[in-house]
Amino acid sequence: MTPQAISYLLPDALDLESLKAHLSENNALQEDPAVEAAQIFYDSFDWRVWQAGGELVVEENPQKRLCWINRKTSEHELCQETDEVPGFPASLPEGELQNRLAEALEMRVLLPQVKIRQKQRTLRILDDEEKTVVRIVLTENRYASLDGKQTGELDGRVLLKPLKGYNGDFERLRTQLETMKLIAAEQSLYEYALIGIGRKPGDYSSKLNYRLDPDARSDATAKKIMLSLLDTLEINIPGTKANLDSEFLHDLRVSTRRTRSAMSQIKAVFEPEELEPFKQGLAWIGQVTGPTRDMDVYLLEFDDYQASLPETMRGDLEPFRTFLVEHHKQAQKDLVKKLNSPHFRKVVKSWRAWLNEPLPRKPKAPNATRPIASLADQRIHKLYDKVLKDGGKIKADSKPELLHDLRKDCKKLRYLMEFFQSLYPKPQVRALIKELKIILDNLGAFQDLQVQAESLEALGQQMMEEGAPASALMAMGILVGQLLERQVQAREEFAGLYAAFSSEENRLAFKKLFGGA
Repeated sequence: MTPQAISYLLPDALDLESLKAHLSENNALQEDPAVEAAQIFYDSFDWRVWQAGGELVVEENPQKRLCWINRKTSEHELCQETDEVPGFPASLPEGELQNRLAEALEMRVLLPQVKIRQKQRTLRILDDEEKTVVRIVLTENRYASLDGKQTGELDGRVLLKPLKGYNGDFERLRTQLETMKLIAAEQSLYEYALIGIGRKPGDYSSKLNYRLDPDARSDATAKKIMLSLLDTLEINIPGTKANLDSEFLHDLRVSTRRTRSAMSQIKAVFEPEELEPFKQGLAWIGQVTGPTRDMDVYLLEFDDYQASLPETMRGDLEPFRTFLVEHHKQAQKDLVKKLNSPHFRKVVKSWRAWLNEPLPRKPKAPNATRPIASLADQRIHKLYDKVLKDGGKIKADSKPELLHDLRKDCKKLRYLMEFFQSLYPKPQVRALIKELKIILDNLGAFQDLQVQAESLEALGQQMMEEGAPASALMAMGILVGQLLERQVQAREEFAGLYAAFSSEENRLAFKKLFGGA
């Protein structure tokens, strides 16, 4: 088996010319002409390529090619020539690379992260017959941010590249380089370039992962959580305005919804009159972002909608796609106006200012100075008891409203468990969150399918008024029927899933982890 290439950092006492001189003392070598190369690295806003174990780069040397690099081995696993700027995976030519990116990115778009310019010099180590047995690539590197405002030099690198059939020569050169105090690089050139511009992989995630002090005041902890949620909201505003992909708006809305839940469920840590104007402001943000998100959801679902129809009818649904695209454009324009409005800026600015205010030494709210671990136990266990009580009342003939109310309580419970998960043993709390997500997915499907069916009927009526062909309305009618059938199936599955969620084992696990009467 051919060994993996090894990337080395040059020690301070050794430059590339000195290294070349050292190598020439014990090896026959030939140097290829130096080449200039440029690299632009891409990932989604939330680092999905990185999370999938890759680095994605457009190399220009001199032809452009797009490559997926395995982070563990530094191997260029998948490459293809390209003249296009990477965006959504669907815009790439069909093949393995497109499939890999589609799986990793889902609905997210690729965005440039950092640029690197290189001067590459390749030394070929020759045997007695003057055949190349090992390649050593010496690189001088400079990084730059996308706007060009942050630039700098990176340490020189030495890449030892094996050739098939010459493993012994590779190991011999490896020993020589390590004798010269070269150290294998622990981080890729991409990671060092990101550090240069003040970034690091994974520096944005919509997931909740706070590190909380169990003895901290509850009001201080609540503000810490809500400040982080506000950071998430604000960092997604530019991408939402630019409509880069649908997840910017989704994350903005989720952070808004989580904040509203934190306000209402981390009980009695602030005076109600203090929070009321901010509750109203965040409710307004949820309202004005809704229409665009609705269009996003239908566009994301469109291919699945179309695929669910008989093949002869799939083309009949295209007027619906056209309708969605046109109405999404208008909804997006209206949204951008709202996000650029003085009212939106005031809501966000005043909320941050209040969150940053010093806490009173003697607050009036009864739970303000209570240790957060104690309050978290009480609130989670109380809400869990409410979920069990209300869920236990639901029978086969119960009205849909009861399931909708149960979903709301399950969401509140999930948010609390996620807010405070660092206060509890990780395996246990994550296992219970996973159990809760199963029942939430069922309740969410039941409600969403009903909402979608009702919305498709309303959109169909609007399309008819705008002159859509009858064939499109017939296709949408079939979709409505399918959605309602799936809703019935979700309703039938509820009893079994809820029984598993409310099992004695889970009840004991909740009681053990969160306490309770």
